[in-house]
Amino acid sequence: MEIIEPIGTVNLFHRLSDEEINRFKERFHKVFLKTGEYVFKEGDVGDTLYIVEKGVVTLKRAIMVNVEKTIFTANEGTVFGEFSFMDAAERSASALTEQDAELLALKRPEFDIYTAAYPVDSIKIYNNLLMLLTERLRRTNDAYRDAIRWNIELTGTKQLNFQHLISAEVDIRVELVSDRTYEGRVIQLEKSDAGHEVVLLDSDGKLVMIPYHAIASVFPIA
Repeated sequence: MEIIEPIGTVNLFHRLSDEEINRFKERFHKVFLKTGEYVFKEGDVGDTLYIVEKGVVTLKRAIMVNVEKTIFTANEGTVFGEFSFMDAAERSASALTEQDAELLALKRPEFDIYTAAYPVDSIKIYNNLLMLLTERLRRTNDAYRDAIRWNIELTGTKQLNFQHLISAEVDIRVELVSDRTYEGRVIQLEKSDAGHEVVLLDSDGKLVMIPYHAIASVFPIA
């Protein structure tokens, strides 16, 4: 599963005036990272919220030894790291830069100082954070529901039930961890020395062979 639609600063700064936005952004500091650097790693203790100003950051979660799945792509203007910012718990995923990145970072102690100084502004920001968290959870739940409908495990730790998709003759959309997407109908499963592969008949009538490990998510096409 990968959530790719950005949820940007427009949500975090919703209903704030220009003066309030500028005052709030004074609490942020800039972070500059090169391609391939981690913003944080899964399991790290964190209390910082990030906004991508430039570049792309992917959120990845380990599903087994040496295997990760991309669960979220943070493009320019996207907020991430909000869960640990709110509860100071361990990071549930790793954040890795896919391009040189410039980030705005807000530590929770700085936000607490801001909250004490500007309680009215802070209420608006808390509401925006709540909206952001709710939207993220809703997207995750929708993807999980669709996956369970076809008995597909989002974690990747169990075999995907493509035999059901073959017998049901269902048209599906397959999203790969590389962000590439295929649409069509599963017609066969193959096993090779490299592992299992799905044979998909795409919308152009061409056969596409997709390795299991390359699949991020699978959804039925209505």
